[in-house]
Amino acid sequence: MKRLFSLFLFASLLLHASGEKTRFQEAEQLRNAAQFQLESGDEVEAQRKMLHALDLFRKLKNTEVKQSLCLYSLCISHFNQRNLKAMAMHLAEMKELAERHPKNKYVNYDYLSVLAAYECALHEEHPSDSLRQSFMTHFKQAIVRQEQMTWKEMTEHKVNPMYNYVNVATLYDLSFDPPLIDSMQCYIHKALDVDGKPWGIPSDHTEGRISALDLQAWIYLYHKDYVRAEKQEQEVLRLIDSIAAVKKNTVVTERGEAYDFFVTLYEEMGQTDKALHFQKLKTEWVAQRFQIEKTRAIQEIETRHETAEKKRDIRELHRKNQNLLVLCVGLFILLVLLVVLVIIGRRLREQRLYTEALTSEAKEASAHASLQLLADTLGTDKVNLAEAHLLMQKAVKPLTIVDKKYLLCFLQGEDVKTIAARFHVEPASVYTVRYRMKKKFPKNENLPF
Repeated sequence: MKRLFSLFLFASLLLHASGEKTRFQEAEQLRNAAQFQLESGDEVEAQRKMLHALDLFRKLKNTEVKQSLCLYSLCISHFNQRNLKAMAMHLAEMKELAERHPKNKYVNYDYLSVLAAYECALHEEHPSDSLRQSFMTHFKQAIVRQEQMTWKEMTEHKVNPMYNYVNVATLYDLSFDPPLIDSMQCYIHKALDVDGKPWGIPSDHTEGRISALDLQAWIYLYHKDYVRAEKQEQEVLRLIDSIAAVKKNTVVTERGEAYDFFVTLYEEMGQTDKALHFQKLKTEWVAQRFQIEKTRAIQEIETRHETAEKKRDIRELHRKNQNLLVLCVGLFILLVLLVVLVIIGRRLREQRLYTEALTSEAKEASAHASLQLLADTLGTDKVNLAEAHLLMQKAVKPLTIVDKKYLLCFLQGEDVKTIAARFHVEPASVYTVRYRMKKKFPKNENLPF
């Protein structure tokens, strides 16, 4: 009898272990598929799969590293979309995970990296010395965890050491005025030194090389070494083209920055034709990116709506099951009343959502129409109104009609003298208006005037 019981217990344990392994494989396949979609630009569907994978890992033992990987990917996706609210929610989960596993270098690396990125985003909105000090500290702490890993461990944990070094170098560029060039150069060298090491896949190395060489080109530009700066950034564009098919997110971001670099470079060199050429490429890229982001936003809204509908359906089913118990004791009338209330509530919610959608669409159409009317009045027919509208939305203070007129003229490519003649004012007045307009935009915003 004891032997029979032992065999039964052993078989149960085997079945349980087999089930755990199957669930782990399912979660890992979901995570890998979601990661591929993130890198390909399909972020809405990728986030949905990554959340599903995270839920599966939470139900399994000893999966804190996999949970951390899922949370890291979700946070970076939200960071790219500047959805800081969603990022903060997942960051809180990462903090809790890191506190439960303080000696796990992978979990703590993920948490510190995301925390530093989140603080950078906050610093962009509300600059402060304390935030700058905090994200610099956390980035460097993340690098310490990174340097504790072997190259094989970096590959398994999807760590790109080149990116991390370049991120710190970039912060020395963007967060200090003037940029701390020696510190930038130090971390760029660190990034290029690990390029030849056996970690990751070739496209990961290429991504890191793109960022490192782009930042090196800016250093050449700071030193007025235009020949080397131009050659370096041309290599950056070549590398971007080489991974366009597998790293769509990288291509979208880095290509626009490369165009912006060439505009700045050729303006400083006095080569107006080349600067205008890359300005045109940049404008087309902005329009394309605006369309991509608009499509993603619509998909995200649809996804949220579907999720809300599913949750609502689940709650409704649970409530109906409870009402069935009431029906068993004869409370049929109460059930009918509840069903009627649910239908009325749903219709009211649908009506409210429909009204809000119409109001939002009307506001957007009104803004575009007024801008179109203003452009027609001025005769600025060469201005890309989608780009102009996108730029005006970035203003942190309200733009007056005069501001918008001058902005359209600047986007038209008119110089100060032409604008002064157009509005019958002195050139000094144009400079004054341009200075006042710049104050209405974020400090680090690249403005076309």
